[in-house]
Amino acid sequence: MTEKKEPTWGWVDDNHISILWNVDDVATQAKIMKIKLNKQQCRDVLDACLDQHDATIGISWDILEHHIHNLHGK
Repeated sequence: MTEKKEPTWGWVDDNHISILWNVDDVATQAKIMKIKLNKQQCRDVLDACLDQHDATIGISWDILEHHIHNLHGK
């Protein structure tokens, strides 16, 4: 992993925005799916979202659900 930076949500500067997803978002979606994940498993889901990001669809609750199911589904 690279050096950690202070997270920014919203306008980063005059020309850039940033949207953040966090482990709590993943845990909440997993709970809705009746799957309990620990923090590392939630990080794995976020890592998969980052690695397989498709700019045409972005990251949404459906994308989180997809990766939760693929990595930790029953």
